[in-house]
Amino acid sequence: MSNPLKLAVVGVGRIGVFHARHTQELSRERGNCDLVAVVDHYADTARRVAHQLQQHQASEIRPFETIGDLVDARLADAAVVASRTEDHEADARALIEAGYRVMLEKPLTHSVENAVNFVRDLSTDGKSHALMQAFMRRFDDPLNHTKNLLEAGRIGNPFKVVSVLEDPIPPPKGYNSPGILPDMAVHNIDEVIWLLGAKPERISALGANLHNFRITTVKEDFDDVFFQMWFPNNAIAQVQVSRNHVAGYRNETWVYGDNGLIHVGHFQENPLQVTVEAYNREGTIQKVTFRMRDYGEGVPVFIERFGPAYKQELSYFVDQCLNEQPFSVNQEDGLTAMQVARAGVRSLRTKENTVAIEYNENR
Repeated sequence: MSNPLKLAVVGVGRIGVFHARHTQELSRERGNCDLVAVVDHYADTARRVAHQLQQHQASEIRPFETIGDLVDARLADAAVVASRTEDHEADARALIEAGYRVMLEKPLTHSVENAVNFVRDLSTDGKSHALMQAFMRRFDDPLNHTKNLLEAGRIGNPFKVVSVLEDPIPPPKGYNSPGILPDMAVHNIDEVIWLLGAKPERISALGANLHNFRITTVKEDFDDVFFQMWFPNNAIAQVQVSRNHVAGYRNETWVYGDNGLIHVGHFQENPLQVTVEAYNREGTIQKVTFRMRDYGEGVPVFIERFGPAYKQELSYFVDQCLNEQPFSVNQEDGLTAMQVARAGVRSLRTKENTVAIEYNENR
């Protein structure tokens, strides 16, 4: 495909709008994609966002209320889907059936059972390369630097990863959460699987409602959860997710190896600086500070930390589509993260000490 990739963004809420903005930026910077349409099940939202975005490009952006209307218009080659969780599967299926390649926000579907069937159908229908799961941490410069240090053996063999994600405020009014693990922790789960290069075998989780549940209108099972995963070769990962970090956004990762430690990020006054520091018994191996992009005031806290990763993720999606190549992160990865999260939810609800993670049912 030699012409610019014509992209539509489906679901233009708080993350979909940034996907649309990044598409416009890539169009200006690289000329290899064009934003041609936005789709939202709320027609007034689609029209409003299209009008706002139109100020930043000359070519027309068409608003649509349904996927069917978009497909019938024959405008786009590919789509980014950032609609509501309960609409992910239906939207992605309709687009893929119409010949689109799709970058889909997490989670893959609204349930593990549906995700299993979706992955199976993509495989049996010869469309296994049609979907990219949007796990943006894999495209984050600080975390990629960490992975490079690991692969270079700078801290030896990793045996423990600690990943922490704590939000300072509740989700926005009207947000629909399937639960704190499948909604919030799914990125941490994929991160540690990616860093360790292996799937966990067992999980144990503890949860509580401490503060956020009193002040939010969003219904969620817990507002604070800690869980541990056991990997092959005696490695573990510990994840803490919380809605209760009232002082600001906290996102940190530690990787422990038998010859050192890597630490990524920390809670600090300037959220636009992310430091990767590596140490061994002799002292500092390396310390690098990455400067994040300043999007201005009023952006979600996760955009302050991961805005550049979202843009690099989209740039990769465009390149793979234009070159007709498969994606390095796909529906299989989305399903794996959901299956781990489900086992964690079972541990939370049943208070079972350790739950085995099931990966291959009904496939």
